[in-house]
This record gives sequence, C-alpha cells and structure tokens, in this order.
Amino acid sequence: MRGIKTHFGVIISLVALLFSMQFGFFVNDLIKNYEFVMKNEYNIILVSKKELNKSDINATISEVADLEAISTKPMLKRLESKISKNSLDKLSQTLPKFYSVKLQFFPNNDELKTISEKLEKLDGISRVEVFAKAHDNVYRVLVLMKNLVYIFSFLITVLGLMLMLKQMRIWLYEHKERVEIMTLFGAPFFIKSFVLYKMAIVDSIISTIIVVLFYQFLPNFSFFQETMNIIGVSTQTIVLPEQGAVLFASSLILSLLIVTLVMFGIKRGSGR
Repeated sequence: MRGIKTHFGVIISLVALLFSMQFGFFVNDLIKNYEFVMKNEYNIILVSKKELNKSDINATISEVADLEAISTKPMLKRLESKISKNSLDKLSQTLPKFYSVKLQFFPNNDELKTISEKLEKLDGISRVEVFAKAHDNVYRVLVLMKNLVYIFSFLITVLGLMLMLKQMRIWLYEHKERVEIMTLFGAPFFIKSFVLYKMAIVDSIISTIIVVLFYQFLPNFSFFQETMNIIGVSTQTIVLPEQGAVLFASSLILSLLIVTLVMFGIKRGSGR
C-alpha cells in the first residue's frame, strides 16, 4: 500500500511537471501562429513622389515581403460630386503614390524602428506610417503572454521537482533498514538503488502517457474549441512523436537524476 502511495505521489509530481512543459510548448506554438497572422494583417503605408517596385526596396530592405500599390480612385470618386472635373483631374495628377508594405515577420519595436528609418531614406519617399501605437500594444501583449507562460512553467517545474524529491525521500525512509543492511554487506550502488531507478522509469512512462493522452484529446472538448475560436488562432496541442519523446526524455532524465542525488545523499550520510 505504501509503495502504491509513493508511486502515485511521484506520478502526480511528474504529470504536473510534464503538463507545464507541454503547456509551454503549446502556448509558444500558439503565439508563433498568432505572430504569423499578425504579420499578414500588419501593413506599413508609404507615401511616395514616384512609382516604387519591390526589387528596388529589397535592395536596401530585405525584410519587405510584398509591396502593393493603393489605388486613389475610390477617394477621387467620392470627390466627384464636390469639386469640378478640371479640379479633380489636377488633383489626380498631383496626388502622391500610396503603397502598402508587408514584412516577412512581425517585428519587435526596435526592428520596426530600424525598418521605418530605412524606408524614410529611400528616394522619393515623403512619409512612412507604421502605426507605432497599435503595433506597440499588440507586441506588448505577445511579450506579456510569453513571459507569463515561462514563469508559470518554471514555477510548476520547481514544484514538481520538490514533490518528486520528497516522495523519493519518503520511500527511502520507509526502506531505510533494507538499504542500510545492503550497505553493511557491501552491496553496489546500483543494486541498492535498483528499486528506485525502476520506479523512476515506470513512473516516467506512465506520466508521459497521461500527459500525451490529455493533450491529444484536449481539442475534442467544447470549451477548448470555443476558446480557440475566440482567439482566432489554432495550433496542435501536441506534436507527436517529437514532443512526446521530449516529454519522456525530460521526465526520465530528471527522475534518474533525483534518484541518484537522493541515494548519494544517503551514501554520504552513512559515511559519516
């Protein structure tokens, strides 16, 4: 019964640790997809005295992915009933050229400032509108989301490791007499630690399966689907087999490391 409780405690600790790791992977992928969407929706407006083409701009600014001319016809059409035809023709001839610029990525504030300065130096450019305030607000939200995820994952990981360490020590306390007898008869380190190492491997497998199954079936829940619809961005909750392998490897390495540290602690304590 005690052994089952110890197994359960280690599994709970590992599940919490792996859950936070996969949550970090998931949110990081979600943010990347959101940045991709924002990149496609974000535009820089150029006002130029002459016609521009993408190849000329790319010669100076490689970050530009697309350059599209903005037609002035809709604006002129609205003015048809307000000004004379001659005035409209003169206005049409004197109007500057307007262009919409898309970038290859969603830039941070420093990158946007650098790109804006480069655009302003191009021949014929009279104005560059980067919508800095709106961009800054969106970028701050992205950075905040990333930081919150990293902090959350770190705290859960630390908590999981502490719980695992506690469970291993409880197991050693329950089997202290057996370990001391084995030490007295000169049993090798691995033999004394075999049960703990076995428990670490088995619990790592069970914990990984639990977390993988949870994230695999998460998209089937209506609350998750509704949340993704509100955000307007979707991504895989878990990428198999890559992320599953990472979770298992992380769980196994940490478990074996904690077992080794605990057993070496017992060895030092016995030596004194």
